[in-house]
Amino acid sequence: MGIMKRNRAAFNGGVMHSFDGTLEEAREAVNFGLYIGLNGCSLKSAQNLDVVKSIPIGSMLLETDAPWCEIRPSHASASLVSTHFPCRNRDKWEPGMSVKGRNEPRNILQVLEVVASLKGMDQGDLAEQVYKNTCTLFRWTL
Repeated sequence: MGIMKRNRAAFNGGVMHSFDGTLEEAREAVNFGLYIGLNGCSLKSAQNLDVVKSIPIGSMLLETDAPWCEIRPSHASASLVSTHFPCRNRDKWEPGMSVKGRNEPRNILQVLEVVASLKGMDQGDLAEQVYKNTCTLFRWTL
């Protein structure tokens, strides 16, 4: 954040990509006007989940960071995932199948499921807000 603060005039908006920081770091980023990008790496530990609960939905973006940062069975958030996609081993790729151990863009649905559960809100409502946040950040017309 120190580099960003010193160069504040050089940019307008931004995202803390693949955020897995502390509650204090999240608050500092939000107060600085940044969005917090959440993916499987953001949802590993119970501490991560507590931080996500505290982030205002108006400051969230959802990411997959494919092919990395999937929600793994060992992550604290794994029990909150309800959608699972069929997959094959790496040497057995097939159309319509995920490759085991590789994050796919469609897995953003799993990130949405976890964050909506943590925030106690409807997945559709969260998706709509995150879409608006994305449009605002990238200056796209809604």
